[in-house]
Amino acid sequence: MRILPEFMRGENATADSGAVAKERLDAWMKVFFGEVYKHRFDADQNLSEFVSGNDYFCVGQSHSYNGIQIVPGLNAAMMGASALDATSFDPVTRTITCGPSTTIEQLKRELLKHERKMFNSGNYMAQTVPGALVTGTHGYGARATMADGVTALTFLDGNGREVSLKRGDPDFPYAVLSFGTVGPITSVTLESAPLESFQSDAWITRLSKKPALKKGSVATSWAVVPYSNPSDPLIMLHTLRPAREGKRAKQHRPNVFSMAGLAMFIIERYWAIDRMFPKLRRSLQRLVDRIDVRSHRRTITDPADLDYLYDPEPLLKSQRSPDILTGFFSTTHTAYNLAFHVPLERADEVVRFIMLELEQWRPLGFYLKSLIGVRELSDASPLPFAGNFGRPTAAIDVFADTRDFAWLERLQREVLTYFDDVRPHWGKSAIVGEFATSLGKDTHMAKLRELYQRHYPRANLKPNERVRRLFGLGEPMASASIAKVREGDD
Repeated sequence: MRILPEFMRGENATADSGAVAKERLDAWMKVFFGEVYKHRFDADQNLSEFVSGNDYFCVGQSHSYNGIQIVPGLNAAMMGASALDATSFDPVTRTITCGPSTTIEQLKRELLKHERKMFNSGNYMAQTVPGALVTGTHGYGARATMADGVTALTFLDGNGREVSLKRGDPDFPYAVLSFGTVGPITSVTLESAPLESFQSDAWITRLSKKPALKKGSVATSWAVVPYSNPSDPLIMLHTLRPAREGKRAKQHRPNVFSMAGLAMFIIERYWAIDRMFPKLRRSLQRLVDRIDVRSHRRTITDPADLDYLYDPEPLLKSQRSPDILTGFFSTTHTAYNLAFHVPLERADEVVRFIMLELEQWRPLGFYLKSLIGVRELSDASPLPFAGNFGRPTAAIDVFADTRDFAWLERLQREVLTYFDDVRPHWGKSAIVGEFATSLGKDTHMAKLRELYQRHYPRANLKPNERVRRLFGLGEPMASASIAKVREGDD
């Protein structure tokens, strides 16, 4: 790994263009991007030397959290593309330790060798483990915040020296969930859980039926048809329970030649229809709402299934025969989504508020794409920047065409205006100053700022501009450059 010469180091140091060419780096859905100098590593020593000699930021595999990582014009430590993915399992503590390049899928497969699983995780298997920690969520139900399972971690400070922390240390809660203000994280140790079979139930029903249907579940998520009746919306409900003796898989579907069967045909092909005929989006949803379709499917998951939470069918989607409807027209490929957390007890109210706002915006030509997703984080996290810090919350996802993502940011601001204690999803949210109150501006935010300043006194680790601004870590680099240009004009 080539280290930059001394004269290139400093506030805006970049890579030697003769050694590393500038390349475009895209965040998930290509909404955030920039020209950066990409660096990959195959040894800890190379990484340490690089960190001590350069201004840089860290990035994992491309997914939602990259939106708060990319810093244009700077060195990018491509941790997801590096070869630092060693894992080791401790049979005594039943914890697993992994490197910065380890993916969620690699971690899960290693745990399976020991008949163990993660407590919770997101549905994107290619994301790196430290990268998934950055967002403060991923998953739902009990212990929904993946970072809650971390017992120890090691990161490199601004001089490339190792700093190790364990659960119980004062700095630990801030380092484990720091969204780019600490890094690179070179080692993470996580708890594991025994393998277990679950009863996964999926309904098409009404919001008013949710409390009865989810009773006794350990994990609940639901998706609202956004242009259905806001007083009692049509929803797709998913619940997870420990499998009980005698429970078997089953499926109830309406008659294929009935109006309800027609509605099911539309719902199951929604992604394709929506992409090909977007102007029919609202009218088709209103039709399905009036037909008032009902459906129930139960799946008993395999204890060794890698993604029982989001995909209870056997194997991963990538291992099953491709489905043109769910493969090419899934939300990941057709829409940009923005997410934020609200108090769990107000989730129904917030969803209805969003639906009413959407109706008011129809004359402006904006339509919400896809369903409104709600993941219930049913317990409280002790981590200050977790989505469910101190109380159960609901993570609400809203989707739009990529070119219309600014509408979603407006929708987020409307929710922030009318509801208290709204917290960001760090990778899928507009990082704005209004979040400071719920994040603990004078306590937790100040402690994270102090942690960053103590370990990176030269400020050579450059967090994303939005994070820098929110936490007072210095002026965003772009505005600092503009100020210098203006001074030169004077």
